[in-house]
Amino acid sequence: MWKSSIVLTGLFGVLLLFHAMPLHSLGEQIPADQTHRVVMHLNSGDEKVQRGALSNIRHLYQEVGRERLQLELVVHGPGLTLFTKSATSLGQDLAQLKAEYGVRYTACSNTMKAMKIAREDLIPEVGDTVPAMIRLMERQEQGWAYIKP
Repeated sequence: MWKSSIVLTGLFGVLLLFHAMPLHSLGEQIPADQTHRVVMHLNSGDEKVQRGALSNIRHLYQEVGRERLQLELVVHGPGLTLFTKSATSLGQDLAQLKAEYGVRYTACSNTMKAMKIAREDLIPEVGDTVPAMIRLMERQEQGWAYIKP
């Protein structure tokens, strides 16, 4: 008798869970007017990884649309080479993503200090220079989706 009570309680819990889930998590379409906010985290100096991250950004915008997506790319550690004038080979791609989609770029100020990189050493498209971990934490607290390619 008690086993059937446990099973019934479990089934009831599952039903409550499905009832509480948003419709789009069950395969429904996301409302056309919903804006998505994504913070992307990059800490790799590997050009293939960096190129892949920029490709992911482009694909997100192509799929969702500029009017429905806000994206901020936060880099730190070895990933800072992506934003450094003397080290990046992807400066033109970064400029194009910013111009075409309005991508925000944030460089880690702690990494800049450690690597002795000044603001002038960064590509002009970089906006904020703040501690990366603080920015990532704040964006997630604000409800932004976190992606690490």
